[in-house]
Amino acid sequence: MGALLLFIPAWEWLEMAASHLLRLGTAKGKNGVLNALKHNKRTLQAERGAGANIDPARTPLNYALTEPDSAETIDRHAKVLVVQAGIDQPRVNQVMAVEIIFSLPIDRHQQDTRPFFKGCFEWVNQHIPGVLLSFDVHLDESAPHAHALILPLVDNKMQGNKIMGSKGNLMRLINLFHAEVARHYGLSRNETKRLTSKAKESLERQVLARLAIDPAMQSMIWPCVRDAIHSNPLPYAQLLGIEQKHQPARYTGKSFVQIMTSKGKGKEINTI
Repeated sequence: MGALLLFIPAWEWLEMAASHLLRLGTAKGKNGVLNALKHNKRTLQAERGAGANIDPARTPLNYALTEPDSAETIDRHAKVLVVQAGIDQPRVNQVMAVEIIFSLPIDRHQQDTRPFFKGCFEWVNQHIPGVLLSFDVHLDESAPHAHALILPLVDNKMQGNKIMGSKGNLMRLINLFHAEVARHYGLSRNETKRLTSKAKESLERQVLARLAIDPAMQSMIWPCVRDAIHSNPLPYAQLLGIEQKHQPARYTGKSFVQIMTSKGKGKEINTI
């Protein structure tokens, strides 16, 4: 996960479910959009070196659901749109892009993830204002995930902070994504507050044990990741495929496989 955090400050956790994760962040500064695009387009050579989280042998499996333009081409397009809107000099701390990451657990590499990520792509187009610059799916890291990069240009104004919104707005996005996309793939919600202290401690130990041989522990940002795991181990456990030994209070009695294959009471569930 370390590589995902290098260029985007202040991630906000949006959604924590039994098998998926949705995160929202921002890119700021003159080169914020370009740096994010270079990561998403896999043009940063340093990310492919020893100890990197990216597996170069799997990089050809990555794909885009938008035009496969270069990072530089997309960045220039974004800058032109900003100038055409009459914004010649953005503020130093201006949010130049909002980025949403949709992530599945590590055991989804053997399944067709395209339908799920296409659903994420359509959900972004429907609910997130601004200009969708790129939508890149990565299959060369531990967990299959997608980056949606949005220029927050709305009504000729940069409205990144408004799109990020307050806690209430984030909860609205959580509910929309779960209802309109995630639940139709058998992905269930699991609120952190339902975990007991004992369950939280158990998950933390299991996550750290699983990461003992992971390159993430060698990253310069590992102390921050370590603190995040201590604060909330659930998302990390879910992405690593670690089952909870101490179930939440509202445990349904169904196994993970049953949850993933059950059709439930609503729309037919798609497998991924």
